[in-house]
Amino acid sequence: MKNNYFFTMGTFSRCQKAETAITHMIFFIVAIILAMGVITVLSADVQSIVSSSSVNSKLIAQQMRTDITLVNDPLMVPYDIPSNSYTFYAKNTGRTELTSEFITVLIDGIMVAPSNMEFELLDGDVVWRPGDVLVLRVIPSPSPLDPGDHRILVVAENGKSGSMSFKT
Repeated sequence: MKNNYFFTMGTFSRCQKAETAITHMIFFIVAIILAMGVITVLSADVQSIVSSSSVNSKLIAQQMRTDITLVNDPLMVPYDIPSNSYTFYAKNTGRTELTSEFITVLIDGIMVAPSNMEFELLDGDVVWRPGDVLVLRVIPSPSPLDPGDHRILVVAENGKSGSMSFKT
């Protein structure tokens, strides 16, 4: 009987060691699963940051290749009395093609409504290519402008702009 008791105690102590090993193994597996979850979340964030910086670098590169120059005589901006419009000439002096439909014009810091603007490329094309001149007929608010100094800002679709101070 004593032998069985010791045998049972030995088995009992061996089972306790097995329980400890199984507990450690479960904690190890849970730690691995949590680490993999963290890695998955972090890798998704890193991929998002990388794609965002890629888009930003492409936009910056496009902005660096874009340039707009207003080529009017700032002392004699053409004004058409019947239509109350001023005519400005903007030249694409950059290396990128632009779309004239997405041009924004501000006069004295006030945005000109699209319904108060007309765009025309001198060569009749629909794409504003490098070297082309865009004719802008603009009806500012108020029209006509008060006599004195004014400023026009022409902004391309990628945010690059050209400006000019002029007198009326």
